[in-house]
This record gives sequence, C-alpha cells and structure tokens, in this order.
Amino acid sequence: MIYLDNSSTSHKKPFSVIIEQLKALTFYSINPSRAGYNRAIKLSEKIFKCRELFANYFSSLPENIIFTSGCTASLNLAILGSAKRNGHIITTIFEHNSVLRTLEHLKETHNITYTILTPNKNGVISPNDISKYIKQNTYMVIINHTSNVTGATQDIESIGKICKKNNLLFLVDGAQSVGHEKIDMQKYNINLLTIAGHKGLYASQGIGVLIINNVQLQPIIYGGTGTHSDKIKQPIDYPDGFESGTQNIPGILSLYEGLKFVIKNQEKINKKIFNLTKYLLYKLNRIKNVTIFSNTPNSGVVSFIIKNVDSAEVSNILDSSYNIATRSGLHCAPLVHKYYNTLKNGMTRISINYYTKKHHITKVIKAIEKIALT
Repeated sequence: MIYLDNSSTSHKKPFSVIIEQLKALTFYSINPSRAGYNRAIKLSEKIFKCRELFANYFSSLPENIIFTSGCTASLNLAILGSAKRNGHIITTIFEHNSVLRTLEHLKETHNITYTILTPNKNGVISPNDISKYIKQNTYMVIINHTSNVTGATQDIESIGKICKKNNLLFLVDGAQSVGHEKIDMQKYNINLLTIAGHKGLYASQGIGVLIINNVQLQPIIYGGTGTHSDKIKQPIDYPDGFESGTQNIPGILSLYEGLKFVIKNQEKINKKIFNLTKYLLYKLNRIKNVTIFSNTPNSGVVSFIIKNVDSAEVSNILDSSYNIATRSGLHCAPLVHKYYNTLKNGMTRISINYYTKKHHITKVIKAIEKIALT
C-alpha cells in the first residue's frame, strides 16, 4: 500500500518509537508515581525526561506539559478549562470540530459567543482582522496553525502579538504543524498549545499534549492523581491535577522517542516534505478537470477535487485500483468546505510525511490524471 493519509495519522513509525513501545508493554508495564519500588521510580524519571524535552523544544516548563489522550482532549481541556461565562472568542473557518463543537457547547452552557474569521485568497487569516473583531468581553483567540484540509499556515507570531497587546488568551491548534514547524511559545505569546502525538511527531495513537503558558485552567476530568490523595477536592496544580487516572505509558514513551527523532531530523524532514509537495502541486495543476485548494508546499497537505467525481469515489478508485490510501470527505472541518463550496462532495486529500517516496507521488499523479480524463 502507498500510504498518503499522514495528516490523519503517520502510518510508518521510526524504529526507536517501535522499540520504546515494546519496552513500555514489557519492562515498563507498571504505574509510575503510584508506588515507591525501583522500576516505578525509573519510569517516573523517563516520563519527566519527556516533559523536559517538550519544555525545552517549545520554550515552556516541565510542569506545564500535560499529557492527554490526543489533540481533541487537549483542545477540550484548553477551551472548557478556561471558559468565561458571557465571554466572546475569535476563531476561524479552518477549525476542526474539536474546536467548533466545543464552542457550540459553551454557547449553551456559558452563554459564550464567537466570531469566525475568513481568509484572503491565499488562505491566510489577516492578523488585522482579529483586531477588528475584539469586543469588550473577548477573552480568547483560537487559531488552527496549519489547516488539515488545505495546508494553509497562519502567522501565529503576528497574531500572538495582538493577543498580548489586548490581554487575550492565545490558543494554537498544532495538530498539523507540530513536527513541521518550530513553535516557540514565549516568542509567539502562546498561552495554550495543543499537540497530536501520532501525526508529525510519529508517536502512537491515543497520546496528545497540552502545553500551558501563563494561564490557570480548571480540570474537566476528576480522579486519582497520585498526589494530594488525602484530599477529596481535585488539585489544580500542573501537571498532576490535569492527568487523572492511569497514564498511557506506551503513548508517552513513544512520544518521547518521536520528538527526539524529529529534533534530530528536522531539516531533512522539512526539506523532503517541501520538495515532494512542490512536485505534486506542480503536476496536479497541469491536469485538466482537477481543482486544487492548497498552495503551500510546506505542510505536505494537498486537497483537490475532480470535476463531476465525488471525492469519496476518487479515494475509492485510488484504493481499489492503485492501492493508494488517501482521505476524502469533510475532514471534520465543515466550515472550510462551506467557504470553498465543497460541502456536498468534500475534497480528496493527499498528505505527505518523511517516509513518503517520490515514486509514491509519481504513481498517485498518474492515477489522478487517468481518473480526471476518463
């Protein structure tokens, strides 16, 4: 199978990630911080090293690294844990349903309103538009750094400056950008950064991260933390108060190795993704009946439609006739499709990562050309 659905999850993992998961399921198949025996202590030390690595890479502190079940859980914690009754939030059409449905929930429970910004012709949100829509009760800006539909990447540094100037919380959805883009939370004035471990960091599924900077959240899950066990009220100190229950040890250890792999190979990863995506865009733009909604080679995301062919049918043909795995439909981001008038049939998405080969891209180009000209 030629796998080109890496924006959903990276299929092939680095060898170091696989080995670390095996260790987690054998040697470290125990609970840290719940016991004082030697192996539990060693595991606690490894988990702390993971927090340290993330803190150093994203310009944060180890205690501000909160492990979650994925980017969806991270976004829910960030949005619900900081919710202000009768408040106002600014966001964009690029947001995933993890954001949109959470905001809809807050409309009902907290009387929160939100403004949705649209992009310019290049798919970019103007930072100046954010300033236009700030109200007296605005308290947060939520930005999808890189769109999982079009690959459009936003200027979070400029947006962060506006948020800081207006004393607004800045939440960045890094599901698609982390692993590709180097994000400095201090430099960009980011208060909350959400991470999906299984995409650009090549970790296993079921693990995510929320990184906190200069904000106090309220927990949304309550239970055992391994600390303050004499108290029945949930602690709110980071990270223990926000990691109730048994930790996903295989996920955390795979995340540690995944980030180490990215740090070591960052330049090679980005160069390869850029060149393959640029080549793909160049070729697809020359195929009749194909419309492309992506214009940047940095993200590895290319979405398109073929005239008079449903996106699901395109993906089905690519799979059944060419053994190529792509993604079709709305990609859990309906407002993007409403904006681009593709809500009915969706888009077909090709997404590239470090393990994609040039002959994979050549084969998918030839397959799309045949489908489009049939």
